[in-house]
Amino acid sequence: MAIREKKNLLSDVLKTIKKYNLIETNDKLVLGVSGGPDSLSMLDILYKIKETKKINFNFVVAHLNHQIRKEAKEDEEFVKKYCEKNNIEFFSKSIDVCKLANNNKISTEEAGRNARYQFFEELAKKVNANKIAIAHNKNDKIETIIMNELRGCGITGLKGIEPVRDKYIRPLIESERKEIEKYCKENNLNPRIDKTNFENIYTRNKIRNIVIPYIEK
Repeated sequence: MAIREKKNLLSDVLKTIKKYNLIETNDKLVLGVSGGPDSLSMLDILYKIKETKKINFNFVVAHLNHQIRKEAKEDEEFVKKYCEKNNIEFFSKSIDVCKLANNNKISTEEAGRNARYQFFEELAKKVNANKIAIAHNKNDKIETIIMNELRGCGITGLKGIEPVRDKYIRPLIESERKEIEKYCKENNLNPRIDKTNFENIYTRNKIRNIVIPYIEK
């Protein structure tokens, strides 16, 4: 009688990585880590995969301080301490995202995203990384599809977030948020919680906190 492998987030992420060839031998990654449940679990899982030599690769961690929340500096220190504890190279950058949004007449959400991706690209070039890992999960993909539908997208918009786009990879893209939260709890990660995620002032938050729960109900 065959013994079934116990299902857990680490094994699921490893399957996703192999399924889409997200990480290959000798790859060097930049990991975007805010300190929240998604990015912290991605960091912890990739660290374990690397240390157990399931895949021979390397990575550095990137954290952008948006200067929006008063807890922002604490978030940065939290990620930094995890990296120091596990001997992981850590890079951070601080940007006034609200000022950036006002200067460019765009939303703080868009300004923050632009600033993050620019930082990741700059760092990847600096450390000679060939891939950038982002912690989007299955729930993010569903939210994006709904957002695209509301904007009147075509067929391509129905695909949502892809596992791979250019140098960007998403190891958690087939994992649900509840599985990620469970992993954090079981591994005592104590992630940082961004309270603005519960404020329905952004389109994605409205979809996450109002539309999807209504559909499920």
